[in-house]
Amino acid sequence: MEKKYKIRIHGSEFDLEQSPNGIKINDYQFKPEVFYNGRFYRVLVNGRVLRIEFKENTVFLNGKEIDFDFKPAPQIMSRKNIKHKKGTDIKAAIAGKIVEIKVQAGEKVKDQQCLLVLESMKMRNEILSPIDGIIERIAVGIGDQVSSKQLLMKIKIG
Repeated sequence: MEKKYKIRIHGSEFDLEQSPNGIKINDYQFKPEVFYNGRFYRVLVNGRVLRIEFKENTVFLNGKEIDFDFKPAPQIMSRKNIKHKKGTDIKAAIAGKIVEIKVQAGEKVKDQQCLLVLESMKMRNEILSPIDGIIERIAVGIGDQVSSKQLLMKIKIG
């Protein structure tokens, strides 16, 4: 499944698409390799090595602070505004491995709170809650391999 985003770097806006074939920024296709050592990311793109660090809401590229904003593309954001009467199912957008679960059944969660982390194509993807609610059921465990559209958890309005 493709994911579409709008990114802004130093005031310039770009269209970014993530797919199983890599990343497309505007009309350029890339197949990056991402390595994380616990402190920073090392990204290999077309033979070039980039060092990316995140410190207190700041992004550093090869040691230089960059002005960076990353958000879902408008057509994806509009789906989030759908009203949920009883709750919602959280399903995997892409296949991957569950590496961290940040909530427990019965716990209250807020809109946009991180629920779990799914690793896919060497990238860690935070799965966020689309609503305020209560975790009704967690259908996966740490280390589980999940497929696209597989149920991860259920949230009820509460």
